Amino acid sequence: MTHTLATGRFATLIKLTLAAGAKVSSAVIVFALTALVTRNMPNDEAGLFLLGLSLLAVLSIFFRLGLDNVILRFLSAHGTALIAQEKLNRGLLWIATTTIPVTLFGMVFSKEIAVHIFNKPAFGEVLFWFLPALPAMAIFFLLSMAFQSQHRVIITTIFQKLGISTLFIGGFGYLLINKPLVLNAESSARVYTAAAIVMCVAAIIVWFSQRDTTFSLKSYADPELKSASMNLWIASCMGLAVEWSGVLIAGAILTAKDVALLSAAQRTAMLTSFVLMVVNMVVAPRYARMWKEQNLAGIERLAKYSTRGMIFMVIPVVIVMFVFPEKLMGLFGEGYEAAATLLTIMAVGQFINVATGSVGYLLNMSGHEDDFRRVTLFTGPFSIICSLLFIHQFGLIGAALATAVGVGIQNIAALMMVKKRLGFLPIG
Repeated sequence: MTHTLATGRFATLIKLTLAAGAKVSSAVIVFALTALVTRNMPNDEAGLFLLGLSLLAVLSIFFRLGLDNVILRFLSAHGTALIAQEKLNRGLLWIATTTIPVTLFGMVFSKEIAVHIFNKPAFGEVLFWFLPALPAMAIFFLLSMAFQSQHRVIITTIFQKLGISTLFIGGFGYLLINKPLVLNAESSARVYTAAAIVMCVAAIIVWFSQRDTTFSLKSYADPELKSASMNLWIASCMGLAVEWSGVLIAGAILTAKDVALLSAAQRTAMLTSFVLMVVNMVVAPRYARMWKEQNLAGIERLAKYSTRGMIFMVIPVVIVMFVFPEKLMGLFGEGYEAAATLLTIMAVGQFINVATGSVGYLLNMSGHEDDFRRVTLFTGPFSIICSLLFIHQFGLIGAALATAVGVGIQNIAALMMVKKRLGFLPIG
C-alpha cells in the first residue's frame, strides 16, 4: 500500500512538473503579451485593446455554455468511448450554432454597443474585429478540456492560452517592426482574431486525427448534457462576474487609460493563480475518476497534498508583488507604476484563490455542481454590486477592491461547501 501510494505521488509529481513547465511558459507569454501592447501603444489605445481582450475572454466562457467541466468529467471517466465522444461532439455543435449568430449580430451593431454600453465610440472598430475570434476561442478551449482528460498537459496548455498568445506576439511583432504606423488597437484585434482562427483549426485537426476519435452524432438534443451543463453554465457566468465585473464595469465608467492600468494590474496579479491552473490540469481528471470509484480517502489525500504544494510555491510570488509592486508595474511602460496599489490589492484575492485549493473542481468533479452553483449565485451578484458601488466611490481602487473581495468570498464559501459535502478541508 505504501509503495503504491509513493508511486502514485511520484507519477503525480511528474505530471505536475510537466504542467508547471507548460503553465509557466503560458503565464510568461501572457504577461509578455500585455507588456508588449502597453509599451508600444498609447495608453488609450492599449486600454481599448485590453478592454476588448477582457470582453472576449468573458464571452468565450459564457458561450461555452458550462460544457467545460461536464466534457472533462465524461471523457476522464469514459475515455474515448462513443458515449463520451458524442457528448463532446454535441457540445462543439451547440457552441458553433450559438456563437456564430451572436458574433454576426455583435459585428453589425458593434458601434452602437461601443457608444451605448461602453461609452467609448473608438471601441466600435476594435470590437468589430475582436468578435470573429469568439466562436474559434470557445471551440478550441472546449477541445483543450478533451486533451486535459487524456492528461496531455502540454497540448492542453497550447490550446488554452499559450498558443494564441504566442501567435499574437508573432503577428504583433511583425507589425511593430515592418508596419509601425498601422499599429493600434484595431489592427491588434485583427491579429488576435487571426491567431484564434488558426488555433481553432489546429485543435480540430489534432483532436480528430487521433485513431479512436470521430465526429459521430445521433441527435442535436441531449437532456442529460443540457441538465449537467446548465448548472455549471450558471456557475461559470457567476464566476465571470466575480473575476471580470470590475474590469468591464470600469470599462463602461472610467477612461480607456484607467482600463489599461486596471487590466495590467489584474493580469499581473493573476500570475499567482498559474499554480492553481497547473494543479487543476493534473488533478481534475483524477478527482473525476476517483469519485467514480468512490475513493473519497484518495480524493482527500490528493487535495491536501496538492494544496500544500500550491501554497508553498505561490508565497514567493506574492511576496515579490507586495515588496516590488511599482517595479513590476513599471515593466508595462511609463505611468503604469500608478497601478502598484491595484496590484497589491488584487494579489490578496488571488492568494486566497490559490490557498483554498481546487475547491471548484472538487465540487464539480464529485457531482456537487448544485452546491457550487449556489455559492456562485451569491458571489456573482455580490461582486457586481460591489463593483458598481466601489468604482463610483473610489474609482480604480474600488474596482480592484471589488475584484479581490469577490474572489476571496467565493473561494472561502466553496471551501466550506467542500467541508460540508466531502467531509474535509483541502487546506488541512
